[in-house]
Amino acid sequence: MTSAESAGFAGAAEGIKAVAAQTQWVNQQVGAGMLSLEPEAAEKAAKHCEDEIRELQQLFREAQAINRVTGLGDYPDGQQLAKRFEDKATDPTAGALTLVRQMQDELQKMADAYRAAAKDYRAIDEQHAQDIQRGMK
Repeated sequence: MTSAESAGFAGAAEGIKAVAAQTQWVNQQVGAGMLSLEPEAAEKAAKHCEDEIRELQQLFREAQAINRVTGLGDYPDGQQLAKRFEDKATDPTAGALTLVRQMQDELQKMADAYRAAAKDYRAIDEQHAQDIQRGMK
């Protein structure tokens, strides 16, 4: 069982891997000259990623409350339950806080990839304009 599975966040960890794979694909396609995006569409997609990053920041702040679970009593069962909640939040490899940060990082990489695809679009557009001008001379 992986750390994410033991913390109960296997689905979240898989989602982060899927976003990372999509970002890698976009970057590979852009790098190979196989993908370019119209600048407005790329910026809209990048801004959507950044909106999600901001929403995750709010989730991160809310999840930090799990670090300080109180009200479960001083009995061993209550203390163990509080510890389990705290561990789910703070596990350095698969806790809620770590996974939120990882998703934010992946979304930023995706936003950057969209913007890189727009740069290629602009470069291709400029190259075509130059080619047309040369052909008219």
